[in-house]
Amino acid sequence: MQCVFSLCLRSYMLRVRAVVMTRDDSSGGWVPMGGGGLSHVMIGKVRRPEGGRHRQYLICGERLRDQTTILECVLKQDLVYNKVNPIFHHWKVGDSKFGLTFQSPADAAAFERSVQAALEELADGAACGVIFTSSSPIAPITNSCPGFHPDPVSAPHPLSGLGVGFTWFPICTVSPADRCCQA
Repeated sequence: MQCVFSLCLRSYMLRVRAVVMTRDDSSGGWVPMGGGGLSHVMIGKVRRPEGGRHRQYLICGERLRDQTTILECVLKQDLVYNKVNPIFHHWKVGDSKFGLTFQSPADAAAFERSVQAALEELADGAACGVIFTSSSPIAPITNSCPGFHPDPVSAPHPLSGLGVGFTWFPICTVSPADRCCQA
């Protein structure tokens, strides 16, 4: 299956290395997605063309050995995030369950903080709450993708008043989709 958010792989606020997992409820365990292997996992902010200024966050996973996109998941208000141990975290969005086995506790902590920052921004304009089972402070958000330019209509980041330093990151335009998907 060809997912529609592949542009986000060039524009991200965080990139870590991890094995992407999915929950196999029939066996009651976590299994590697897309044949396994180490992946670059990125969190990016995207805008859907039909949504005008409507933006959303996306988690993308690209397998290192062949650059295949194996994970694309839109972050939503109903996301439930669990930190199982220092290097394995998982989350649920709707009926989809994903996990990451990180290369280091530092990568896991950075990913967790970025997800929390994204969810807090999403919740800022929404009535429903966000369930987050860990209470790490928000980390600075930086732009790690040279060659992209910030969206000219971007306003100051909603978290800027928290005293956290950051650089506004680029926006990439994607095709319509409002779901988690896997290649």
